[in-house]
Amino acid sequence: MRSTATTFGLLGAFAVALTWAGTAHARNPHCAGGIQYVVQGMRDKDKGNIEDYQRQMMKAVQQLETCASEDPQDFEAIGYLGWAYAETDSMEKAGKAFKTSIAGLETKGDKKKVDVVKNNLESYWATSFNKGIEAINAGQAAYPVFGKEPADDADRNLKAEAAKKYVEAEGHLLRAWQLKPTDSRTLRNRGSVHAFRGEWDQAEAYFTQAIAAAPADTALMATLKGIRQNRAQDLINAKKYDEAAAFYGELIKADPKNADLYLGVGEARFKQATEAQGEARKPLFKAAGEAYAKASELKPGDADLPFNGALAYQNAGEWALADAQWLKVLAIRPTDVEAGGARGAVLAELKRYDEAIKVLHAAVIQEPKNKILHRQLGAVYTKAGNSAKATQELMVYLAMNSGKAIEDAAAHAKKAPAGSDAGKVAATGAPDQVLAWEADGKNYETWIYWDKKVAHHFSGNSTQLKSDWSAPDLKTVAK
Repeated sequence: MRSTATTFGLLGAFAVALTWAGTAHARNPHCAGGIQYVVQGMRDKDKGNIEDYQRQMMKAVQQLETCASEDPQDFEAIGYLGWAYAETDSMEKAGKAFKTSIAGLETKGDKKKVDVVKNNLESYWATSFNKGIEAINAGQAAYPVFGKEPADDADRNLKAEAAKKYVEAEGHLLRAWQLKPTDSRTLRNRGSVHAFRGEWDQAEAYFTQAIAAAPADTALMATLKGIRQNRAQDLINAKKYDEAAAFYGELIKADPKNADLYLGVGEARFKQATEAQGEARKPLFKAAGEAYAKASELKPGDADLPFNGALAYQNAGEWALADAQWLKVLAIRPTDVEAGGARGAVLAELKRYDEAIKVLHAAVIQEPKNKILHRQLGAVYTKAGNSAKATQELMVYLAMNSGKAIEDAAAHAKKAPAGSDAGKVAATGAPDQVLAWEADGKNYETWIYWDKKVAHHFSGNSTQLKSDWSAPDLKTVAK
């Protein structure tokens, strides 16, 4: 997450005294004296006379506090009190004094004096705010992903530096907030400090306040959504799956068309199911499938969502529901052989063997060097009662899984004795690949002709079996 704050230009504090002498009425002497101390103190500060400046400001605070107590209608003097408070780093008191001064002067209609007080308030706010932003940026630059465990001492030092900068940012932004407690920019960045540190509850609280202050700010709303989802993700990472799912459920009530929230539920339930035992797994997998399926409805172009949903349903033994999700995947990614293979297995569970064989055969044709697809097709042939084709496919799988490729397959084939089974096959053309493997104490060679979609399995030079996947065999499919 990046800070969306705007860095405001720093404004210099106004060092010009408001006109107070020669007014039509006699001013309270504490008010007049306090104003004079502020003006003189700022002059000393400009000259570099820091000790005199500090002494003048302390006297200003004392005098103007008495002024405010004795003459609460002197809003001009109260504006100076805010100035004195800000110079002595009492920002909460400064903010209240500035607010009181502005409200009173506006009531009197004194626009010129209102503008001076407002400009002073903005100057002190901008100074603190900008220092906060600078500290946030320094923290991010030092260690961008604060939740990541440091890999070494160098990383640990950088993370410590980032932590220091975030604490520094908190201090500056606290001062800015004390001056303007309802400013959405300040609240947003106070929340951002917590978000960068993974403190989601605190971050959410500040962003909620910021939205209340600026309800039309869509960027704030989007960031708040992200914060809440990060909080839920942390619950998943902590294996608090029920709590995470419940939290996502609350978010869904407020934002029912957000696919990412259903994705979060699916992730929580899927991970929970993988850690569960026995029959407890199935309802959790089904709940995950339902969440992924709902997310897919809301984001129909994303093939990963129904893919996850199909896997979840498949693990739950909900074969028809799984098939519907695999169909959605293949509608979006027609060449996804993993999805095609998985759908073939699901169709076999539904005893729709003819469809299963067609789907898996198409996957084998598309990716013939994928040994898993040959194994899956062989398994479906077995379930369909077609033991001959099952054996052919499983032999290809065994050869690909256990075999070691012989270099220069064409030269090797030429060594087969003329008239032997191997020699006769060699006479028809050189194989693309020769795999040597062993099973049950017997040595085999498998000669594969990828373009012809056949493989010859020899023991010695005698044919043991020929595998042919050029077309699906549906003749003996069980019904």
